[in-house]
Amino acid sequence: MYFFFPECPFHKFLDLDCPGCGSQRAIHAILNGQIMAALDYNLLLVMSIPLLLIHLFFRIYAHLSKKDVILNFWYNPVVPKIILIIVIVFWIIRNIPAYPFTYLAA
Repeated sequence: MYFFFPECPFHKFLDLDCPGCGSQRAIHAILNGQIMAALDYNLLLVMSIPLLLIHLFFRIYAHLSKKDVILNFWYNPVVPKIILIIVIVFWIIRNIPAYPFTYLAA
């Protein structure tokens, strides 16, 4: 049915889930109002959406109001490191074949 979507090479060759595995299905589920299904597909993606929407709201507000609204925490040099650590930890624990980590597998 979805033959035009590329397969994840990490999953295809190693039979492990990468941090992005299930993201397309999760976005599709969210757009169809199926939040619980989206959580099953990719928990990290769903949990990051509120933060991204808040950032988008403030960027649009700053553009429309011509006011300089800056969320300072985004520009802290430690933030990318924290995000990288979260993604790597999620990547590792979603591939542990034991309960409760199996819930995180796509």
